[in-house]
Amino acid sequence: MSLSRLANFEYRRERQRRVAVIPLRRLRDRQNPVEWFNAVEFKLRYHMYKDTAIFVTGLIQHELSSPIRRGIHVPPVVQFLTVLRFYATGCFQLDNADLHTLSQPTICNLVKRVSASIAKLRRRFIRFPAEDEADAVRRDFFGLAGFPGVIGSID
Repeated sequence: MSLSRLANFEYRRERQRRVAVIPLRRLRDRQNPVEWFNAVEFKLRYHMYKDTAIFVTGLIQHELSSPIRRGIHVPPVVQFLTVLRFYATGCFQLDNADLHTLSQPTICNLVKRVSASIAKLRRRFIRFPAEDEADAVRRDFFGLAGFPGVIGSID
């Protein structure tokens, strides 16, 4: 009986060694564009670098995580990227919904939620130059592009 157990153990051990040598392919989540697209494809589709998208998602993640667990949970990164693609392409919400396998009302709610979350960051990233800074900015804009009297721009 013990010989049979020893043979079984050795067989399992040898099988583990053989399986360990098989190269594992990395599984990618098709629903997560950060994992699915390479850097060039991501930039073409979302008009933003992956690192920037991850950074912004990190800033608004707490706003996008819903405490109510109804329906299907859409991860914050997918919420942000879905709305970003809507902004970047200007396509209809229904087209965006089909692309991300979500419903049009869900896209509408995501656009409202993500837009409000980004707007809450405005004081952190958007500011009007002080009077002493405005003169330097005017000179820089004029020297850069020949625009007189410009003290800021938004893209």
